[in-house]
Amino acid sequence: MLFDPVTKLQLPISLANTEQARATLLDWLAERSAQLVIPDTLLGQPFLNQASHTPVVVWIAPSALLEAIRFTTGLTTRAPKQTAALLARWPTAPALRPFLRRLTASRSPDQLSLL
Repeated sequence: MLFDPVTKLQLPISLANTEQARATLLDWLAERSAQLVIPDTLLGQPFLNQASHTPVVVWIAPSALLEAIRFTTGLTTRAPKQTAALLARWPTAPALRPFLRRLTASRSPDQLSLL
């Protein structure tokens, strides 16, 4: 779900589950200085390797809090795009923003530290 915090416009997106599609999406997001918000349950997914090496800001939302919000707002019985919309708006919500952690790129094992 794409969310424009200025216009409050939400646009659902879908893409093929391929490396090329993910790379294209990350490039598109980077061109627009977009931010990506994902639940911490996706931390082990391979696409994060790509995301950590692009200029896209990736935020990690705690899944326990996400599930609690989904339960209390009734999103557990609604379409997944409703949860995606919630995640997309998370960085703009002052009460939720402090719970986000920024994903930082890990150093490749091939790289040597200069310090």
